Amino acid sequence: MRAANPVLEFSSRLVLIVSVLALSACDAVNDLVDDIDDIDNDAEVHYYLSLGTSLSVGVQPNSGGTLLPTNDGYPDQLFDSIQPAFDSGGAVPRELRLTKLGCPGETLDDMIIGGNCLYLAGSQLDAAVDFLNDNQGRVHLVTIDIGANDFRNADCITTSVDFTCVDAVSAQIATDLATVLATLSNAAGPNTTVIGMNYYNPYLGSWLEGAAGQTVATDSALAAGVLNSSLSTTYATAGIPMADVYVAFESDDFTTIVPTSLPAPNDQLPLNVANICTFTYMCDVAPVGPDIHATNAGYSQIANTIETLIP
Repeated sequence: MRAANPVLEFSSRLVLIVSVLALSACDAVNDLVDDIDDIDNDAEVHYYLSLGTSLSVGVQPNSGGTLLPTNDGYPDQLFDSIQPAFDSGGAVPRELRLTKLGCPGETLDDMIIGGNCLYLAGSQLDAAVDFLNDNQGRVHLVTIDIGANDFRNADCITTSVDFTCVDAVSAQIATDLATVLATLSNAAGPNTTVIGMNYYNPYLGSWLEGAAGQTVATDSALAAGVLNSSLSTTYATAGIPMADVYVAFESDDFTTIVPTSLPAPNDQLPLNVANICTFTYMCDVAPVGPDIHATNAGYSQIANTIETLIP
């Protein structure tokens, strides 16, 4: 298993789910569903809006290795956690609903100008702005994850790590993300909580390949640090809190050695590698893995990390 292989495999499988999400992510469909749900409903409706990449729609491989959106992603688990208190916490009857506008494979360029998924507004960012404008004062929470596909598509990490590439693409991500966050903040207004996130390091899965893979895994941690530092600075500059998923996955801990269920010699692994095996499909064998997406446990870890930042 090589760290770069899941990237190529993901790209080839992406087409299998784009057609599924083209309608499920469409703002017009969400509006129609809301209209139907509002019949005979006296509660004041509020929203949690999820934006971003495949993680924001809960994509996971099924038993045959086909990538599909699920209801087990971090937005779904976060919504299930915060909905009861929200629904019962108002002076008048109110109801929180989840709207997911994310798109698998989405890059920052795609988010701004349009990409694989179809939105009547033109792009995911345009659809988000429309949604926020249409529901002013009623969007309780917006979460966003974006930038991972920009990084992965640059192929900075293959059988080695190109740090010049890492620096360049991280800087570009910061520039483009700043544009997205400014647009979202202006549309959301002061009463809507917007929370971003950084990323875990799927390239840690290379550790299972032996000495050469362990070098890639170790260097990838340095590269992930550069990317996540750029994300952290950009979110902070925009005044938007960032969930530190990288830390939640204990991504830098090569020191603590823990037992695993994998066969020798991988029955004992550094904690960060063991976590990437538990929280993603990077250590699974074909056809399910290796795959960069989070397992239910991984999505839960992300949801819990975001929830700590909700006022």
